[in-house]
Amino acid sequence: MGLFSKLFGGGKAQQNDEAKDEAKAAAEAEEAKADPAAERAELAADLDSSNGAARVDAGRALLDRWRAGDNDAAEVMVARLPALFEDSEPQVRMIALACVRQFRKRENLEKHTSATLALLADPVSQVRTSAVWAVARLPGDVARAQLRAVLGHQEEAMRFAAAVALADLKDPSCLKELTTAIGEQHRRHEALSALMALGDASAAPAVKEQFDDERIGDLDRTACAAALVRLGDASGKPYLLERLASAYGDDRPNAVEWAGLLGVTEAIDALTQISDDPDDLCNGAALKALARLKAPGIEARLLAIAQDPKQPDLRLDAAEGLAELGTPECRAALETLAKSDDEELAETARESLHELAVADAIKKAEADALAAADSARADAAKPDAASSATAGPPPSST
Repeated sequence: MGLFSKLFGGGKAQQNDEAKDEAKAAAEAEEAKADPAAERAELAADLDSSNGAARVDAGRALLDRWRAGDNDAAEVMVARLPALFEDSEPQVRMIALACVRQFRKRENLEKHTSATLALLADPVSQVRTSAVWAVARLPGDVARAQLRAVLGHQEEAMRFAAAVALADLKDPSCLKELTTAIGEQHRRHEALSALMALGDASAAPAVKEQFDDERIGDLDRTACAAALVRLGDASGKPYLLERLASAYGDDRPNAVEWAGLLGVTEAIDALTQISDDPDDLCNGAALKALARLKAPGIEARLLAIAQDPKQPDLRLDAAEGLAELGTPECRAALETLAKSDDEELAETARESLHELAVADAIKKAEADALAAADSARADAAKPDAASSATAGPPPSST
């Protein structure tokens, strides 16, 4: 608007028109939000935009919907996946790789194997690193061989990403890279977590060397102690118990959590004391650790806390502890909490119930797979009925 318009009001009509346009755009935006299908169609159209940022935003939004269970959003992304792999915008290619990690069926993963493997050589380093994690989802010996080959890559970031991914797959080829990485402060925690996922006891001496190094801090030493316990080296357990007894230290919450996750039953008394202290900042974490350890009386205690509105903060931890136990009584309590007026508590309960449902589904799938394998072995061991019928009686011994 020009100077004269500002002074004499000549732009008033223009201002009104602009205000009407803005109001109309806002109304249309609200209408789109009220109509998921319309908003989804708009996002799908944005995937074809000439604006790279618009394609990135649309891809992220549709991917988030897919992760949240929106099947229609999944169909949109799957239909565009070949184009997303070849998009000129690096972040769009990374979104394509994230889509691959969403697949569960072997045939869907196999369909995009070539495009996924090709991005291991992408000119952008972030895309290459993302490709490592997508390749880890691919079935078959070829993909696994390609992932192992990345351990010899010239870039340390690629080697490390491949090592962590292989650890998740229980592939011991990653051992050398990970035991080297724990000597680097910026890699130590992630490398230790990967070694714990791998669970190869042969890594214990390298971890013990770091644990004994006087130069590392409390957080690193506690992480090393936890890794030692996970790898079967008892020397880490006394240190974890020592940190629980300490009244200070940034690593103490970690020690509380590791004691529960690693099944350190010797920590039950210390954890109980921590959970009983209303002034101890670790009391909620201690409750969850006690639940993981199936400590005596913990279920009744968690049920009582979860129903006590006078303990709002601990109720959240109690809800998570109930999920750790997963008994019928705990599940029923979580169902009730999911309807609470306290939205944060209700959301925590709903998330806990969802995690239990996922865990139940995984257990059922594993049980069904074992049953099918047993049935197949039993069928293979049975004599062929048809051939037995035509073969006639066995020859007489006389």
